[in-house]
Amino acid sequence: MDKEQMKEIIKRRLKLEDQEWSIIEKTPKFQSLFENAIKGSRYELVAEVIESKGCHSGHVVGQKIFFDSTGNLLTGRSPDRICSFMLPNLTVLLNVFFENLVNGRDPNAVMFNTTGCFDTGPYCGGWGHIVLRMTAELKS
Repeated sequence: MDKEQMKEIIKRRLKLEDQEWSIIEKTPKFQSLFENAIKGSRYELVAEVIESKGCHSGHVVGQKIFFDSTGNLLTGRSPDRICSFMLPNLTVLLNVFFENLVNGRDPNAVMFNTTGCFDTGPYCGGWGHIVLRMTAELKS
């Protein structure tokens, strides 16, 4: 696949009219996205539970939640139950990894790639807490 084919895929996915698409296509900041999207699509983003205590949704250590390189949750590869209270924090990490991918950088060059859910656990007024680590992995 080349850059023009990737642009066409993105255009179809966004379902924008030609006039709207032409704005995006001419915007300088999107040129690196068009250049690097193909290379970036070789990756998937994986959030692995590395600590879990009292998780109401049942997330356990070693469990993985999968996203494509653009941040879409891969429901067929992820657990049936995913706690919505951890997703806002994961969204921040997904954005950082996505930025690295579309700018042609190593997607794993994220210093702070660990986050957790909003629940603070019983010592701080909650009832459980999980910690997740995000990585970019080449698709197999």
